[in-house]
Amino acid sequence: MINLKYLTTIDITFLIDIDKAINIDKTGKTNYFKCYLINTDAIANFINNLIDNEIYLVNPLISINSKYSDPYLTLSRQFLVSNQSNPYLISTYLNNQFDKAEKDFGFDIDNNYYYLIFKYKKVVINNRGY
Repeated sequence: MINLKYLTTIDITFLIDIDKAINIDKTGKTNYFKCYLINTDAIANFINNLIDNEIYLVNPLISINSKYSDPYLTLSRQFLVSNQSNPYLISTYLNNQFDKAEKDFGFDIDNNYYYLIFKYKKVVINNRGY
């Protein structure tokens, strides 16, 4: 099973890195959390408001106008968090991903005008039994 104490606390826990013997039910309702820029305090607020002993799947997005129907940039693979995850680690990782995206794709988003959106949902973890 997955120990919440280590879920995105020292390293980002990517969904793809979870042992295939563990079943992750991702059928939960999708929610959105948005904040202006990649802001550690806002990410800490998001983390602190997650339900105790629950695991969430996060897809981090960048949007210029925070409209879900308009184009957006996906900053990373999906990762798992709990209310014990490290907001500073997440913020640092996402800032690095943002910088890399700007360099790799040769564009410049005005660093004072964009939104970070977490598209997230609660997931249920079960051992497949083999």
